[in-house]
Amino acid sequence: MTTRHIAFAALLAAPLTRAATVNFHDAGNPDAAGGIGYEWSVTLDGDDVGVTPDLAGSHVGAWSWEDQSMFEPGDPTAGWTHTSQWASITLTEAAYLTIRLEANGSIPFTGSGNVGGFRPSDGFFPSFTLFSGVDQDEIPVEIADLLGANPADGEFHTYNNRGNIDWAEDLTFIGLKENSTESSAEATWLLPAGTYTLAMGSNAPSDLNPPRQGFKATFSTIPEPSSSLLAALAGGLAVLRRRR
Repeated sequence: MTTRHIAFAALLAAPLTRAATVNFHDAGNPDAAGGIGYEWSVTLDGDDVGVTPDLAGSHVGAWSWEDQSMFEPGDPTAGWTHTSQWASITLTEAAYLTIRLEANGSIPFTGSGNVGGFRPSDGFFPSFTLFSGVDQDEIPVEIADLLGANPADGEFHTYNNRGNIDWAEDLTFIGLKENSTESSAEATWLLPAGTYTLAMGSNAPSDLNPPRQGFKATFSTIPEPSSSLLAALAGGLAVLRRRR
């Protein structure tokens, strides 16, 4: 095998550096001037994995992603902003982003309410919504007036879990994962480099009264296969086959 062949084989076999960062902000994103109070900030490159740690703050309301008591059949659905958790996600390059949300009974319980701690087996049906962009400014005045909200609050206490959010004008709906039967849920999107917002919650029936739910979120990426990379790999493999 020539030096060229060795270099090409080493390129194929070289381990990829993973540099995901997953940070928790108990009182919301400290870098935000306003807008959504992001509990998490996540940064990933094109081949990365990041996981939320087992922190006491990693919990959501049992029907945070959707509360059926807030709407009639056929009307717009809604979730609770403050009992869901929000992550700002930065992709440094185009990639397939996979999000997995699952029950986590290891979350430490430090409060006095919800006797027995956070019991995900009692009604955690993880569901989530993905948006492009981040919202870190005041609610538009005209929207705040309609909602009876204070523009400076930056967020309203409910949100549209299935489309654009009127009070978060910087976000654009991408997609969602709805789940009302399983203790884990997963979805994948092909996305360009940029910033994104993820609303994470649970979809338990709102006529039940389970305690808050501990969770683990896993964010993973694989590169978008570019035509130039595929051409280079094909050419290199063709050279190897001819030499053999």
